[in-house]
Amino acid sequence: MRVRSTLDKSRLDVLIYSHDGRGLGHVSRGVTLGMSFRRLFPQLKVLFVSGSKQTSTLIGSCPLEWIKLPSYETLIIQGEAKGRIGDTNIKNCYLGPARANILESIIVNFKPRCVLVDHEPLGKREELLPALKLTKGTDTTWLLGVRAVIGEVTGMMSAMSKNIFKAHYHSLLWYGDDHILGPDLVKRVEASFATRPIITGYISRFLEMKHWSSYTSERYAGTIAIPWLSETTLSLLEPLARALDEIGERYGRWKIFTDIHELKKVANDAKRRFDKIPHCIVENVSDQYLAALANSRVAMVYGGYNSLTDIMAANLPAVVIIRSVNDKEQEEHVNKIIQARGRSMVSLTETEITWKKLHAALETQLNVDTGGGGGVQLNGSENAARTIVDILGRS
Repeated sequence: MRVRSTLDKSRLDVLIYSHDGRGLGHVSRGVTLGMSFRRLFPQLKVLFVSGSKQTSTLIGSCPLEWIKLPSYETLIIQGEAKGRIGDTNIKNCYLGPARANILESIIVNFKPRCVLVDHEPLGKREELLPALKLTKGTDTTWLLGVRAVIGEVTGMMSAMSKNIFKAHYHSLLWYGDDHILGPDLVKRVEASFATRPIITGYISRFLEMKHWSSYTSERYAGTIAIPWLSETTLSLLEPLARALDEIGERYGRWKIFTDIHELKKVANDAKRRFDKIPHCIVENVSDQYLAALANSRVAMVYGGYNSLTDIMAANLPAVVIIRSVNDKEQEEHVNKIIQARGRSMVSLTETEITWKKLHAALETQLNVDTGGGGGVQLNGSENAARTIVDILGRS
Protein backbone atom coordinates (compact mmCIF):
# COMPACT_ATOMS: atom_id res chain seq x y z
CA MET A 1 0.00 0.00 0.00
CA ARG A 2 1.45 3.36 -1.04
CA VAL A 3 0.36 6.23 1.19
CA ARG A 4 0.97 9.91 0.68
CA SER A 5 1.96 12.12 3.55
CA THR A 6 -0.12 15.20 4.27
CA LEU A 7 0.05 17.99 1.68
CA ASP A 8 0.90 20.46 4.44
CA LYS A 9 4.57 19.65 4.90
CA SER A 10 4.64 21.25 8.36
CA ARG A 11 2.00 18.87 9.74
CA LEU A 12 2.69 15.65 11.56
CA ASP A 13 0.84 12.60 10.29
CA VAL A 14 0.89 10.51 13.47
CA LEU A 15 1.70 11.54 17.05
CA ILE A 16 1.98 8.57 19.42
CA TYR A 17 1.66 9.22 23.15
CA SER A 18 2.40 6.60 25.81
CA HIS A 19 2.46 7.67 29.44
CA ASP A 20 5.33 6.43 31.56
CA GLY A 21 4.08 3.72 33.87
CA ARG A 22 6.09 1.84 36.48
CA GLY A 23 6.88 -0.87 33.92
CA LEU A 24 7.59 -0.68 30.20
CA GLY A 25 4.34 -1.99 28.73
CA HIS A 26 2.84 1.36 27.70
CA VAL A 27 6.00 2.82 26.20
CA SER A 28 6.92 -0.47 24.51
CA ARG A 29 3.59 -0.66 22.68
CA GLY A 30 3.93 2.94 21.50
CA VAL A 31 7.52 2.49 20.36
CA THR A 32 6.64 -0.72 18.53
CA LEU A 33 3.81 0.99 16.68
CA GLY A 34 6.14 3.84 15.76
CA MET A 35 8.65 1.32 14.41
CA SER A 36 5.94 -0.30 12.28
CA PHE A 37 5.00 3.09 10.80
CA ARG A 38 8.66 3.82 10.00
CA ARG A 39 9.03 0.45 8.26
CA LEU A 40 5.71 0.15 6.44
CA PHE A 41 5.06 3.83 5.65
CA PRO A 42 8.47 5.56 5.75
CA GLN A 43 7.14 8.65 4.00
CA LEU A 44 4.75 9.48 6.84
CA LYS A 45 5.78 12.01 9.48
CA VAL A 46 5.70 10.22 12.84
CA LEU A 47 6.68 11.37 16.34
CA PHE A 48 6.64 9.52 19.67
CA VAL A 49 6.19 11.23 23.05
CA SER A 50 6.68 9.76 26.52
CA GLY A 51 8.29 10.44 29.88
CA SER A 52 9.87 6.97 30.05
CA LYS A 53 13.63 6.99 30.58
CA GLN A 54 13.94 3.68 28.70
CA THR A 55 12.54 4.96 25.40
CA SER A 56 15.88 5.25 23.57
CA THR A 57 16.82 1.72 24.63
CA LEU A 58 13.51 0.38 23.31
CA ILE A 59 13.81 2.24 19.98
CA GLY A 60 17.31 0.91 19.32
CA SER A 61 18.42 1.38 15.73
CA CYS A 62 15.00 2.35 14.32
CA PRO A 63 14.86 5.93 12.95
CA LEU A 64 11.93 6.87 15.19
CA GLU A 65 12.09 10.44 16.49
CA TRP A 66 10.81 11.13 19.99
CA ILE A 67 10.35 13.81 22.62
CA LYS A 68 10.90 13.10 26.31
CA LEU A 69 8.64 14.60 28.95
CA PRO A 70 9.86 14.99 32.56
CA SER A 71 9.27 11.60 34.18
CA TYR A 72 6.72 10.62 36.76
CA GLU A 73 8.05 8.44 39.56
CA THR A 74 5.94 5.92 41.45
CA LEU A 75 6.31 3.29 44.14
CA ILE A 76 4.14 0.24 44.76
CA ILE A 77 3.01 0.33 48.39
CA GLN A 78 0.67 -2.45 49.56
CA GLY A 79 -0.33 -3.11 45.97
CA GLU A 80 -1.14 0.52 45.11
CA ALA A 81 0.92 2.85 42.90
CA LYS A 82 1.96 5.94 44.87
CA GLY A 83 3.67 8.99 43.39
CA ARG A 84 7.07 10.12 44.58
CA ILE A 85 9.41 12.98 43.74
CA GLY A 86 11.57 12.05 40.75
CA ASP A 87 14.82 13.32 39.31
CA THR A 88 13.42 16.81 38.65
CA ASN A 89 12.69 17.22 42.40
CA ILE A 90 9.27 18.54 41.33
CA LYS A 91 6.20 17.02 42.96
CA ASN A 92 3.80 15.17 40.65
CA CYS A 93 1.00 17.65 41.46
CA TYR A 94 3.09 20.36 39.74
CA LEU A 95 4.65 18.11 37.14
CA GLY A 96 1.26 17.11 35.69
CA PRO A 97 0.24 20.62 34.58
CA ALA A 98 3.73 21.24 33.20
CA ARG A 99 3.53 18.08 31.10
CA ALA A 100 0.04 19.08 29.95
CA ASN A 101 1.43 22.41 28.72
CA ILE A 102 4.26 20.66 26.85
CA LEU A 103 1.82 18.27 25.17
CA GLU A 104 -0.47 21.14 24.20
CA SER A 105 2.54 22.96 22.70
CA ILE A 106 3.44 19.86 20.65
CA ILE A 107 -0.11 19.78 19.29
CA VAL A 108 0.03 23.50 18.44
CA ASN A 109 3.37 23.25 16.66
CA PHE A 110 2.94 19.98 14.78
CA LYS A 111 -0.85 19.98 14.14
CA PRO A 112 -1.02 16.16 13.94
CA ARG A 113 -3.56 14.55 11.67
CA CYS A 114 -3.79 11.67 14.14
CA VAL A 115 -2.97 11.24 17.83
CA LEU A 116 -2.69 7.66 19.08
CA VAL A 117 -2.93 7.37 22.87
CA ASP A 118 -2.06 4.27 24.89
CA HIS A 119 -4.32 3.02 27.66
CA GLU A 120 -5.89 6.13 29.26
CA PRO A 121 -7.97 8.65 27.25
CA LEU A 122 -6.96 11.51 29.57
CA GLY A 123 -3.32 10.53 30.03
CA LYS A 124 -1.85 9.56 33.37
CA ARG A 125 -2.95 12.65 35.29
CA GLU A 126 -5.43 14.28 32.88
CA GLU A 127 -2.47 15.78 31.02
CA LEU A 128 -4.10 15.29 27.61
CA LEU A 129 -7.19 17.30 28.49
CA PRO A 130 -5.93 20.72 27.22
CA ALA A 131 -4.77 19.17 23.93
CA LEU A 132 -8.08 17.34 23.48
CA LYS A 133 -10.06 20.53 24.02
CA LEU A 134 -7.74 22.45 21.69
CA THR A 135 -8.39 20.08 18.78
CA LYS A 136 -12.15 19.79 19.29
CA GLY A 137 -13.83 20.61 15.97
CA THR A 138 -10.59 20.31 13.96
CA ASP A 139 -9.50 17.52 11.59
CA THR A 140 -7.19 15.90 14.17
CA THR A 141 -8.29 12.29 14.72
CA TRP A 142 -7.79 10.86 18.22
CA LEU A 143 -7.44 7.08 18.64
CA LEU A 144 -7.15 5.03 21.82
CA GLY A 145 -5.28 1.72 22.08
CA VAL A 146 -5.77 -0.56 25.09
CA ARG A 147 -3.92 -3.65 26.29
CA ALA A 148 -5.48 -7.10 26.18
CA VAL A 149 -6.53 -7.10 29.84
CA ILE A 150 -7.20 -3.63 31.20
CA GLY A 151 -7.50 -4.59 34.85
CA GLU A 152 -9.18 -2.60 37.60
CA VAL A 153 -7.74 0.79 36.64
CA THR A 154 -9.85 3.34 38.49
CA GLY A 155 -8.89 6.41 36.45
CA MET A 156 -9.41 4.69 33.13
CA MET A 157 -12.88 3.46 34.04
CA SER A 158 -14.09 6.71 35.59
CA ALA A 159 -17.16 8.49 34.22
CA MET A 160 -14.96 11.42 33.17
CA SER A 161 -12.64 9.15 31.20
CA LYS A 162 -15.56 7.53 29.39
CA ASN A 163 -17.15 10.89 28.62
CA ILE A 164 -13.88 12.26 27.25
CA PHE A 165 -13.54 9.20 25.02
CA LYS A 166 -17.07 9.66 23.69
CA ALA A 167 -16.57 13.37 23.05
CA HIS A 168 -13.11 13.34 21.48
CA TYR A 169 -12.05 9.90 20.21
CA HIS A 170 -12.74 8.37 16.82
CA SER A 171 -11.97 4.67 17.45
CA LEU A 172 -10.62 2.20 19.98
CA LEU A 173 -7.98 -0.44 19.16
CA TRP A 174 -7.74 -3.57 21.31
CA TYR A 175 -4.23 -5.04 21.40
CA GLY A 176 -5.12 -8.66 22.11
CA ASP A 177 -6.10 -11.98 20.58
CA ASP A 178 -9.71 -12.93 21.26
CA HIS A 179 -9.11 -16.48 19.98
CA ILE A 180 -6.64 -17.02 22.83
CA LEU A 181 -8.26 -14.87 25.50
CA GLY A 182 -11.91 -15.44 24.61
CA PRO A 183 -14.64 -12.91 23.74
CA ASP A 184 -15.44 -11.66 27.25
CA LEU A 185 -12.55 -9.20 27.46
CA VAL A 186 -13.55 -7.54 24.19
CA LYS A 187 -17.16 -7.34 25.36
CA ARG A 188 -15.99 -5.75 28.61
CA VAL A 189 -14.09 -3.04 26.72
CA GLU A 190 -17.04 -2.48 24.38
CA ALA A 191 -19.42 -2.09 27.32
CA SER A 192 -17.08 0.31 29.14
CA PHE A 193 -16.54 2.68 26.21
CA ALA A 194 -19.80 2.12 24.33
CA THR A 195 -17.93 1.39 21.11
CA ARG A 196 -16.90 -1.76 19.25
CA PRO A 197 -13.12 -2.18 19.50
CA ILE A 198 -10.97 -2.87 16.47
CA ILE A 199 -9.13 -6.12 17.28
CA THR A 200 -5.53 -5.91 16.07
CA GLY A 201 -3.76 -8.80 17.81
CA TYR A 202 -0.90 -8.46 20.28
CA ILE A 203 1.72 -5.72 19.84
CA SER A 204 5.08 -7.54 19.85
CA ARG A 205 8.30 -5.53 20.03
CA PHE A 206 10.23 -8.82 19.78
CA LEU A 207 8.84 -9.42 16.27
CA GLU A 208 9.05 -5.81 15.09
CA MET A 209 12.63 -5.31 16.28
CA LYS A 210 13.73 -8.25 14.14
CA HIS A 211 13.25 -5.98 11.13
CA TRP A 212 15.73 -3.46 12.55
CA SER A 213 18.47 -5.56 14.17
CA SER A 214 19.71 -9.14 14.23
CA TYR A 215 19.38 -11.17 17.42
CA THR A 216 22.97 -12.39 17.64
CA SER A 217 24.12 -13.56 21.05
CA GLU A 218 25.82 -16.47 22.79
CA ARG A 219 23.53 -19.20 24.04
CA TYR A 220 22.15 -18.97 27.57
CA ALA A 221 20.36 -21.33 29.91
CA GLY A 222 17.90 -18.56 30.63
CA THR A 223 17.12 -14.88 30.45
CA ILE A 224 15.59 -13.20 33.49
CA ALA A 225 13.95 -9.75 33.42
CA ILE A 226 13.40 -7.67 36.56
CA PRO A 227 12.91 -4.25 34.94
CA TRP A 228 11.89 -2.43 38.13
CA LEU A 229 12.08 -3.12 41.84
CA SER A 230 9.20 -2.86 44.29
CA GLU A 231 8.93 -3.59 48.00
CA THR A 232 7.91 -7.19 47.25
CA THR A 233 10.39 -7.69 44.40
CA LEU A 234 13.24 -7.34 46.89
CA SER A 235 12.06 -10.51 48.65
CA LEU A 236 12.46 -12.38 45.34
CA LEU A 237 16.17 -11.67 44.91
CA GLU A 238 17.64 -13.97 47.58
CA PRO A 239 15.45 -16.99 46.63
CA LEU A 240 16.35 -16.40 42.97
CA ALA A 241 20.08 -16.34 43.73
CA ARG A 242 19.77 -19.52 45.78
CA ALA A 243 17.78 -21.29 43.05
CA LEU A 244 20.28 -20.36 40.32
CA ASP A 245 23.17 -21.41 42.56
CA GLU A 246 21.51 -24.80 43.12
CA ILE A 247 20.83 -25.33 39.40
CA GLY A 248 24.49 -24.69 38.69
CA GLU A 249 26.13 -24.59 35.27
CA ARG A 250 24.54 -27.73 33.83
CA TYR A 251 22.44 -25.80 31.32
CA GLY A 252 24.79 -22.89 30.73
CA ARG A 253 24.92 -19.29 31.91
CA TRP A 254 22.04 -17.07 33.03
CA LYS A 255 21.55 -13.44 32.10
CA ILE A 256 19.63 -11.14 34.46
CA PHE A 257 18.44 -7.75 33.19
CA THR A 258 17.51 -5.13 35.79
CA ASP A 259 18.20 -1.56 36.91
CA ILE A 260 21.66 -2.02 38.43
CA HIS A 261 21.75 1.49 39.89
CA GLU A 262 18.47 0.87 41.71
CA LEU A 263 19.57 -2.63 42.72
CA LYS A 264 22.76 -1.32 44.32
CA LYS A 265 20.80 1.41 46.06
CA VAL A 266 18.11 -0.76 47.64
CA ALA A 267 19.60 -4.27 47.66
CA ASN A 268 23.36 -4.14 47.34
CA ASP A 269 23.75 -7.38 49.33
CA ALA A 270 21.64 -9.15 46.69
CA LYS A 271 23.78 -7.62 43.92
CA ARG A 272 26.94 -8.97 45.57
CA ARG A 273 25.23 -12.36 46.01
CA PHE A 274 24.63 -12.63 42.24
CA ASP A 275 28.17 -11.45 41.51
CA LYS A 276 29.50 -14.47 43.43
CA ILE A 277 27.62 -16.94 41.20
CA PRO A 278 29.98 -17.56 38.25
CA HIS A 279 27.26 -18.61 35.80
CA CYS A 280 25.12 -15.46 36.40
CA ILE A 281 25.53 -12.16 34.53
CA VAL A 282 23.66 -9.10 35.85
CA GLU A 283 23.22 -6.24 33.35
CA ASN A 284 21.19 -3.08 32.96
CA VAL A 285 18.02 -3.34 30.89
CA SER A 286 19.22 -2.73 27.33
CA ASP A 287 18.70 -3.61 23.69
CA GLN A 288 20.63 -6.82 24.39
CA TYR A 289 17.63 -8.22 26.25
CA LEU A 290 15.77 -9.41 23.16
CA ALA A 291 18.94 -10.94 21.68
CA ALA A 292 19.57 -12.88 24.90
CA LEU A 293 15.92 -13.96 24.98
CA ALA A 294 16.09 -15.22 21.40
CA ASN A 295 19.09 -17.37 22.33
CA SER A 296 17.89 -18.78 25.65
CA ARG A 297 16.47 -22.11 26.68
CA VAL A 298 13.98 -20.63 29.16
CA ALA A 299 12.79 -17.23 30.40
CA MET A 300 11.76 -15.87 33.77
CA VAL A 301 9.76 -12.65 33.54
CA TYR A 302 7.13 -10.65 35.35
CA GLY A 303 3.61 -10.88 33.99
CA GLY A 304 3.38 -7.53 32.24
CA TYR A 305 1.97 -7.25 28.71
CA ASN A 306 5.34 -6.57 27.09
CA SER A 307 7.08 -9.51 28.77
CA LEU A 308 4.30 -11.92 27.88
CA THR A 309 4.34 -10.97 24.21
CA ASP A 310 8.14 -11.32 24.21
CA ILE A 311 8.10 -14.90 25.44
CA MET A 312 5.19 -15.89 23.18
CA ALA A 313 6.96 -14.40 20.15
CA ALA A 314 10.24 -16.11 21.11
CA ASN A 315 8.28 -19.35 21.69
CA LEU A 316 10.08 -19.93 24.99
CA PRO A 317 8.95 -21.95 28.00
CA ALA A 318 8.73 -19.51 30.88
CA VAL A 319 8.29 -18.97 34.58
CA VAL A 320 6.08 -15.91 35.03
CA ILE A 321 6.07 -13.97 38.30
CA ILE A 322 2.79 -12.26 39.21
CA ARG A 323 3.32 -8.86 40.86
CA SER A 324 1.44 -7.99 44.03
CA VAL A 325 -0.65 -5.12 42.66
CA ASN A 326 -4.32 -4.53 43.26
CA ASP A 327 -5.56 -4.13 39.69
CA LYS A 328 -5.22 -7.93 39.06
CA GLU A 329 -4.39 -7.36 35.37
CA GLN A 330 -1.30 -9.58 35.34
CA GLU A 331 -2.97 -12.42 37.20
CA GLU A 332 -6.00 -12.51 34.89
CA HIS A 333 -3.92 -12.21 31.72
CA VAL A 334 -1.39 -14.91 32.67
CA ASN A 335 -4.11 -17.36 33.76
CA LYS A 336 -5.92 -16.99 30.42
CA ILE A 337 -2.73 -17.58 28.44
CA ILE A 338 -1.84 -20.64 30.53
CA GLN A 339 -5.32 -22.06 29.88
CA ALA A 340 -4.74 -21.64 26.15
CA ARG A 341 -1.06 -22.63 25.90
CA GLY A 342 -0.65 -25.20 28.67
CA ARG A 343 2.79 -26.32 29.90
CA SER A 344 4.81 -23.68 28.09
CA MET A 345 4.13 -21.23 30.94
CA VAL A 346 3.88 -21.60 34.72
CA SER A 347 3.20 -18.80 37.18
CA LEU A 348 4.25 -17.99 40.74
CA THR A 349 2.91 -15.20 42.93
CA GLU A 350 5.61 -12.76 43.98
CA THR A 351 4.77 -12.81 47.69
CA GLU A 352 4.70 -16.62 47.96
CA ILE A 353 8.04 -17.45 46.35
CA THR A 354 10.65 -19.65 48.03
CA TRP A 355 13.93 -20.77 46.52
CA LYS A 356 12.62 -24.34 46.33
CA LYS A 357 9.52 -23.28 44.37
CA LEU A 358 11.67 -21.24 41.99
CA HIS A 359 14.18 -24.04 41.61
CA ALA A 360 11.47 -26.60 40.81
CA ALA A 361 9.70 -24.28 38.34
CA LEU A 362 12.89 -23.37 36.47
CA GLU A 363 14.05 -27.00 36.31
CA THR A 364 10.67 -28.05 34.91
CA GLN A 365 10.57 -25.31 32.28
CA LEU A 366 14.16 -25.96 31.22
CA ASN A 367 12.95 -29.35 30.02
CA VAL A 368 9.66 -28.34 28.38
CA ASP A 369 9.31 -28.63 24.61
CA THR A 370 7.06 -25.84 23.33
CA GLY A 371 6.73 -27.53 19.96
CA GLY A 372 6.17 -25.35 16.94
CA GLY A 373 4.54 -22.55 18.93
CA GLY A 374 2.30 -20.35 16.85
CA GLY A 375 -1.43 -19.96 17.15
CA VAL A 376 -1.23 -16.50 18.74
CA GLN A 377 -1.96 -13.32 16.80
CA LEU A 378 1.26 -11.35 17.40
CA ASN A 379 1.34 -9.04 14.37
CA GLY A 380 -0.90 -6.47 16.02
CA SER A 381 1.58 -3.64 15.44
CA GLU A 382 1.43 -4.05 11.66
CA ASN A 383 -2.33 -4.47 11.76
CA ALA A 384 -2.76 -1.35 13.89
CA ALA A 385 -0.48 0.75 11.67
CA ARG A 386 -2.39 -0.27 8.53
CA THR A 387 -5.73 0.33 10.28
CA ILE A 388 -4.68 3.83 11.33
CA VAL A 389 -3.50 4.68 7.82
CA ASP A 390 -6.84 3.46 6.50
CA ILE A 391 -8.72 5.64 9.02
CA LEU A 392 -6.63 8.65 8.01
CA GLY A 393 -7.31 7.96 4.34
CA ARG A 394 -11.04 7.82 4.92
CA SER A 395 -11.03 10.97 7.07
